[in-house]
Amino acid sequence: MPRKLSPAQRANQITYFLKGDLKRIQIAYIRAGAKLAQIRDEKLYRALKHATLEAYAQKRLGLGRSTLYRYLQIYDWVRKDHPGWLAERPKGFIPELTDAYGLMWIEERLEDEHLGPETRKELEALRKRALEGKLTSEDVEKFRKRGQQRRDSLTAVAASLRAIRKRAAALADFPPNLLRDLDALLDRLKSAAGAVARAGRFANLHGMRISAAG
Repeated sequence: MPRKLSPAQRANQITYFLKGDLKRIQIAYIRAGAKLAQIRDEKLYRALKHATLEAYAQKRLGLGRSTLYRYLQIYDWVRKDHPGWLAERPKGFIPELTDAYGLMWIEERLEDEHLGPETRKELEALRKRALEGKLTSEDVEKFRKRGQQRRDSLTAVAASLRAIRKRAAALADFPPNLLRDLDALLDRLKSAAGAVARAGRFANLHGMRISAAG
């Protein structure tokens, strides 16, 4: 007769299988996206008498338009930036669908050439935590608040510079090339403020859920 397991042994046994179940769930959305992309790319929906991919997804799968394109968007991003997740038996941490969407957003923001060094550094840190499954809503809120402070500072600097530019333009002998330099600097400030604003929208992503820590 098998020896009865202790509560701790049963807990460890269940946890072992639970980890496997959760891993399969994390992989499933990527594989679902891959199959949807195959239907899309080969236009296989036409073989089933559907005029569009959206009609196929709705009629055959019960997927609405936004859900369909979220799966496809995530899959295209994974194929481009995280191909290791497409392996038969992927290694390491794979975020859940909603968290993957947030990670994708972070990585897209990091491609913005107008990001300031501090904002880029913070986004890199958030990306690292997201890839480790450790990103929390508190992390995001702190990032959002610092981003707002940076944007307010950039806006104040730009306002002061516009006032200087206006006064300079009123001077008859002010060198035109310096006015052009001021205009170029104002454009750069506008781009930098825009980059910070785009990064600051991270906390307000529609439908995004950040994994709780602990």
